Amino acid sequence: MIDDLVERVKNEDKLALSKLITKMERDPEIRKEVIKRIYGCPVKGRIICFTGPPGVGKSTLIDHVISILTERGKKVGVILVDPRSPYTGGSLLGDRIRMQRHATNPNVFIRSISCADNPEGISRSVKDILKVMGLSGMDYIIVETVGTGQIAVEVSYICHTTVLVLMPNMGDDIQMMKAGIIESADIYVINKCDIGGADLTEAYLRDNVEKRNGWEPPIIRTVGYNRATVIPLIEEIEEHLSRENPMYMEKIRGLLKTMFLDYVDDLAVHFLEGNEKFEEFVEKVAKCESDYYTAVEIIYEMFKKEVICNDKKD
Repeated sequence: MIDDLVERVKNEDKLALSKLITKMERDPEIRKEVIKRIYGCPVKGRIICFTGPPGVGKSTLIDHVISILTERGKKVGVILVDPRSPYTGGSLLGDRIRMQRHATNPNVFIRSISCADNPEGISRSVKDILKVMGLSGMDYIIVETVGTGQIAVEVSYICHTTVLVLMPNMGDDIQMMKAGIIESADIYVINKCDIGGADLTEAYLRDNVEKRNGWEPPIIRTVGYNRATVIPLIEEIEEHLSRENPMYMEKIRGLLKTMFLDYVDDLAVHFLEGNEKFEEFVEKVAKCESDYYTAVEIIYEMFKKEVICNDKKD
């Protein structure tokens, strides 16, 4: 079943792509199996991250970017990283409905991914899904994240180009943003420039944005309802994508290290769940029959033996 879906994805079957992503979201074991099977397959799409605080108009800009790129004959995939309502379990971002006008376009694939109950693991999930989307012949894959916190930072690390969208009069707000997302942005956009106050935001950015690896991040002004203002943004994205970007590989290496450590954590938790020895040590520490440092060191040695034993079996 998985092999069939993977082959259909390679043949640019959007229905198969949707089904495969659903399976990967629901079952981490299937996600791992898929990634192992497609390892080494050529991936085409260039990945662009749009991030920024809620309400700055990211979805409107992406809507225009999709239109312009597809009019140029390009195939575009879109991943929308959504928060999930704690009451209904659904997406909180109804404003993205406008993007669905592209759903019938054969050159566009749009998919929402909820942070669900595991926001810390969303970057791993998105990274794996991006690999699958890259198999499907997309020229560009756009990722939209909500907010400027840790999720946005982690997702930006797996993208070739990161666009940080702001709006006028945001000087104080920019200072409060997570430093990583400010530093990882390759292009800055001040949207909604028709409301005034863009000069102050641009001045703040120019005072705080530094040139890195030969690239000076441009600051683009846009107006959401004016599609023409988005064209310079696309030109800057193309310019950045055309350059050799050593920072991208550095970001990927850093992210991979984090993912490796996360996966080791997962394996350790799986090893401990239902482990009688683990329960015994918890009881001993609770009764002050052992200190927890000694208990953890013994459990660590047990875990190492388990890993070595499984390695020999393989």
